[in-house]
Amino acid sequence: MFAKFIESYSFFKIVLSPLIAGTVLGFALYQYLDQGQTGVVVFGICIILGLIGGILWAIQISGKYGAHHFISRTEASEDISEAVRADSEKSETEDTDKQ
Repeated sequence: MFAKFIESYSFFKIVLSPLIAGTVLGFALYQYLDQGQTGVVVFGICIILGLIGGILWAIQISGKYGAHHFISRTEASEDISEAVRADSEKSETEDTDKQ
């Protein structure tokens, strides 16, 4: 149950980035088109395209890697991982040096 929740949350996070990009692009075009009816239509189309693109991308990622695996790899900070690794190696060598 918890694994499905995490996978769904990761799927949502993948969908969210193209959706936000479509919303920002649509809002910019809406402002450029003087906020008329054409601007509203373009704004809506950009949001829908962002949502569809995000869903298709998330489905592709989920089938290939798994949404949670993809998100964990993209959000991982290699600098922190290297620092933790270096600290653990340093503490191991300090313990052996004292003996």
